[in-house]
Amino acid sequence: MKKIVISLMLIVATLFSHDFGNVPEKKLSQIKKDRPLMVMVGKTKCIWCDSMAPQIKEIKEKYPKTVIYYVNIDKDFLGAINYNIDELPVQLFYDKSGKEVNRHIGYLGKDDILDALSKYGILVE
Repeated sequence: MKKIVISLMLIVATLFSHDFGNVPEKKLSQIKKDRPLMVMVGKTKCIWCDSMAPQIKEIKEKYPKTVIYYVNIDKDFLGAINYNIDELPVQLFYDKSGKEVNRHIGYLGKDDILDALSKYGILVE
């Protein structure tokens, strides 16, 4: 019975997950920060995360060499705690040495995301 409930929960979570296209979903601890990158942190059933998903997907399709990851805190709750994330969505920007150079809390539109990616040397055209 327990296995059935867990399986149903995973199926429901998959149905409500956001479509970030070819943006890899990872846990925060799995992300290798050895180059400039952006991490979008969200969760299932987050209206702002849902609004940003198609924009991030579009950016990744247009600039496939730009490194962007998605972290779903429903699947990485401890990562959110370890990175002091208590509001969503959050966008984390890292430089090539792995240092967090900016943290934005809340919704970012496509143009603002592109500006930040460019400003922090993450955008690869």
